[in-house]
Amino acid sequence: MTTLLNVGRPAGHVEGPEKVTGRARYTADINLPGMLYGKCLRSPYPHARIVSIDTSRARQLPGVVDVITANDIPHILIGRSIHDWPALAHDRVRFIGDKVAAVAAESKEIAEEAIALIDVQYEELPAVFDTFEAMQDDAPLLHEDMASYDGVPQPISPLRNVVSQAFHRHGDIEAGFAQADRIFEHTFTVPAVHQWYLEPQGMRCADRSGWQGQRLAI
Repeated sequence: MTTLLNVGRPAGHVEGPEKVTGRARYTADINLPGMLYGKCLRSPYPHARIVSIDTSRARQLPGVVDVITANDIPHILIGRSIHDWPALAHDRVRFIGDKVAAVAAESKEIAEEAIALIDVQYEELPAVFDTFEAMQDDAPLLHEDMASYDGVPQPISPLRNVVSQAFHRHGDIEAGFAQADRIFEHTFTVPAVHQWYLEPQGMRCADRSGWQGQRLAI
């Protein structure tokens, strides 16, 4: 019989003692010379047009290295499968929390203060809150030119505000109904589900303002 080295044997957590004693170091625990802190200004509206952004007061705050908006970076859309999301909102925001501006500063407190000094003027637009209402012909359209996005499934759904549809059929539905003693008709809804990340996240930045080689803690 093959002797197994790991299967069937207890495997202790190598990092366990460090974590339970508080000795483990995470990204937020690291403090290096020249380190910058980043904060993003986010939209308070679910749907609105960005009329203007004034960052002048934030830029004048001592300790602020740079403040950027969508006008300072390439207009590149990102996304996991469909590229429909700008890194910073360009002309309008489409959900509460959509990023509008970003600040890099010498401390977290300065970055937070700078964010509060950015003045954004919005023109609030009708928003979509219900799945079925969003598909009606008179519902606000969140993406006017969805076909232009990279990664959009083909063919695009004819329904308003719907990216794609998937249909799965198996067996003879009519025959099944004919044999059923009772037929129940109802609409079921489930909340959105998303996993929660366990890993810490860190990054390095390099751009025109001279952040090259500096660590940005977000």
